[in-house]
Amino acid sequence: MSTFLRLSGLLLAASLPLSAYAELPAERIEPSINAELAAHTKVFAQQLYRVADNVYSAVGWQLGNVVMIEAPEGLIIVDTGESVSESRKIMAEFRKITDKPVKAVVYTHFHPDHINGVQAFVTREQVESGDVQIYAHDTLLANVVAQGALVGPILGVRSAYSFGSFLEAQDEQDMNGGIGPLVTPEPSTFIAPTVTFADKLDTTIAGLDVQFLHVPSEAPDEIVLYLPANRVLISAEVDQGPTLPNIHTLRGTKFRDPVQWVDSLDKLRAYRADYMVPLHGRPVSGQDAVEEVLRMTRDGIAYIHDQTVRWMNKGLTPDELVEKVKLPPHLAGYTPYLREYYGTVKHSVRQIYNGYLGWFQGDPVDLDPTPPRQKAERLIAMMGGREKLLLEAGNAYLKGDYQWAAELAGYAIRVDHDDQLARDIKARSFRKLGYASMNINWRNWYLMSAMELEGKLDGDEISQRSIEMRKVFLSPDMVRSFTPQSFLQNWVTRIDPEKAGDVEMTLGFSFPDVGEQWALEVRRGVAQLHKGIPEGTELRLSMDKSFMDTLLTGEGGLVKGALLGDVKVDGNLLDIRRFLSCFDFTDEAFGLTLR
Repeated sequence: MSTFLRLSGLLLAASLPLSAYAELPAERIEPSINAELAAHTKVFAQQLYRVADNVYSAVGWQLGNVVMIEAPEGLIIVDTGESVSESRKIMAEFRKITDKPVKAVVYTHFHPDHINGVQAFVTREQVESGDVQIYAHDTLLANVVAQGALVGPILGVRSAYSFGSFLEAQDEQDMNGGIGPLVTPEPSTFIAPTVTFADKLDTTIAGLDVQFLHVPSEAPDEIVLYLPANRVLISAEVDQGPTLPNIHTLRGTKFRDPVQWVDSLDKLRAYRADYMVPLHGRPVSGQDAVEEVLRMTRDGIAYIHDQTVRWMNKGLTPDELVEKVKLPPHLAGYTPYLREYYGTVKHSVRQIYNGYLGWFQGDPVDLDPTPPRQKAERLIAMMGGREKLLLEAGNAYLKGDYQWAAELAGYAIRVDHDDQLARDIKARSFRKLGYASMNINWRNWYLMSAMELEGKLDGDEISQRSIEMRKVFLSPDMVRSFTPQSFLQNWVTRIDPEKAGDVEMTLGFSFPDVGEQWALEVRRGVAQLHKGIPEGTELRLSMDKSFMDTLLTGEGGLVKGALLGDVKVDGNLLDIRRFLSCFDFTDEAFGLTLR
């Protein structure tokens, strides 16, 4: 910290302005890593594990494992990693074992680290010809669409913070991703599933009996595979691997129901498998060892849930719950499976409260709170002004009370985003907190936010990087799997009520190559999607789905398409232009810390 903060006591006595010390030398905070987190990196050393006599798990190439099952008539690939370039390296390792053709791919769930690298193993032509089948849950494709199209812009930015995508090399030294090595995201090479099921599916693939089971847990569409011939359970992320499971993910997700997750773990225990192959971390061998890992994991999740609900019912709020609910020693110390490398008890507790009761904690003061900037201005005035506020923040920093220092400095930043002294205090506090954290999500958020406060991430860079991250969730290959309905449904959340407040119009969309018709109706700031085009609709656009795909990827535009003949237009062009102007398709650059 700058020398003025080391002299903060003297400053108070002398009543000198902070500006007089703004140019003094700054303390250098050396990058470091929590010792246990650094040791955890060894769990993900690259190794191809052989399980039973025909199952191979590639651990350490990327965040998610890739599993190869050698069946009598060909190969089954379970999950495909997040990076096609790394997955190609894995396929090269598999080819040292067998030259059998790939006959099937399984997506255990929709997250990018399990589906994005598929074209390292099979081509789109192989799938479309029927030579290769892709197995998944019924809802996987809908989840992929929602993730990429509906909330893609914000999810791209938040994922970049969660995975530390912009961190400098010195802050990644000896690091891991909690459930695997550091993420190396690339645009998805997704191919849509060809065989899906709802609850369970017993089938034969390439001459091998395979049992599929839907087990919602870490993801709502999670499925596992059981191979009865050698009692191998491929457990996906129901057992999330060598960490406390992430009951809530900080990048953002829908409610992960702990009760449902515990039930799914009990279903896995019922197999009494001799081997378990998770999609993160190392395989587990021996029936007793498999049972222990599954039982302890379910007990850890159950304990967090049950004790949160117990104390909720005694009136405790989230801020109180996180101080009350703590794992007992036999669970907290179960290494590595219940250590807080990826999930934490504290952010799980908050998710459980919110999942049951929502954001309102019962004090009506939260119903219509003072706006954040106005609140900060009033508090600063009450504290005696900015200088006293930041002197107190500096004192807190010097005492090692980094959370309080960051909170205090945050008030000054609310009032003035360019307050460099406040930003410096908060950034340095975050670096101290981040380097000490054993949890990779917390560490990455602290350090990414510190970079934003330090001015190392400007708006344009955040925008560019978030666009790159969004390709992980919405690439051209993924777009090819989107339906006209999913394309147009995305428009509904793009309506701009200021531009559409007095508009009542309907625009019909025809997709002749796939035989579908849809209509978007705008009613004074609200948009509704209809299947089919109502009679009397005068405004219509007709295009092939292939051209629609270019609109989703940003490669095409409706006006350009109309001029070049890719879009057929019926109706008054000025009316169509007015209709289209009702929607906001701009993506603005934004950070998450300077608010």
